[in-house]
Amino acid sequence: MLRQIAFTVALILAIPARLPAAGVTASGISHDFDWNFGTWKTHIRRLLHPLAQSTQWVTYDGTVTVRPLLGGAANVEEIEADGPSHLELLDVRTFDPRSHQWIENQAYGGTNTLGQPAFGRFVNGRGIFYDVEAVNGRTVLVRQSFFDITPSSYAFEQAFSSDGGRTWEPNFQAQLERTSSSAASEGAGTTALSHDFDFNYGTWRTHINYRTGSGNKPVWGHETGTVTLRKFWNGRGLLEEIAVGGSAGFAGLTLYLYDPQTREWSQTYADSSDGAFGSPMIGTFSHGRGELLSQDTDGSKRVLQRGVWSDIRPDAHHFEIDVSNNGGTSWQPIFVATLTRIGPGA
Repeated sequence: MLRQIAFTVALILAIPARLPAAGVTASGISHDFDWNFGTWKTHIRRLLHPLAQSTQWVTYDGTVTVRPLLGGAANVEEIEADGPSHLELLDVRTFDPRSHQWIENQAYGGTNTLGQPAFGRFVNGRGIFYDVEAVNGRTVLVRQSFFDITPSSYAFEQAFSSDGGRTWEPNFQAQLERTSSSAASEGAGTTALSHDFDFNYGTWRTHINYRTGSGNKPVWGHETGTVTLRKFWNGRGLLEEIAVGGSAGFAGLTLYLYDPQTREWSQTYADSSDGAFGSPMIGTFSHGRGELLSQDTDGSKRVLQRGVWSDIRPDAHHFEIDVSNNGGTSWQPIFVATLTRIGPGA
């Protein structure tokens, strides 16, 4: 199933009833990160040469802002700090209501890709998340920990293990103090490296047609909903919150990131059924039209996938997802959305 339209499955599959886990509401929303919402002052220690028996640390000071998304089912953390270099990090955290785990997805300033996701949960007031990454040519375990949490402060640590988790070497430590219980949106007046997606900043009513079948007689479904955009990283990124079909429908996130080196945008989608981001579509805008491409599967077939932004006007635009199984010679639409502006962005 194509990741960009995975929510169509969520709309038509019946989900067995279950009792929510501790800290999780019946709607599948976890409150583990509620304490984190707001603005924080951070002091960071960073090990320059991990896994090299180094003791050379450098320090940074900066600001961390954390905002809820999808009514608390997800959140976004922005980190900006200065030291020997300028540090910009983005964490988009999504909750999987089936496993009751959080998924952390991180991007670095100046890139348009997400790193390896980390998975974990909170137990007894301590959050621990793990993933596997390549560091200096070696495959290592990565552990991220949130601890010593109070209403006004907390600590964070990242550590690596090259021996399967028997020993751990910390390489990134932060002490944070709250400065505000809120985190204001950047708004529409930020200075952006690219203005391609400026038209998309706002709140929109969306009318969607989506294909639920294949073959000679595909079945099409129809839904309406709202889409709201917020900016971060001075306009180099956008987060789109999607709510379709009312209280019994679907919610999801689309992350847009700009790479100033390649001048390309990536578009990555996560639906609320599992909270996991899929493979990105990557591309550019030209003459008022955006085309982003990726590979995916359509049933049992490997296909090209294309996201197209077109017919862009101040108060309306068109978006569709097409697939091609002949190398782009012809394209078949599988998802078509018409959007009409109804308000400002987040």
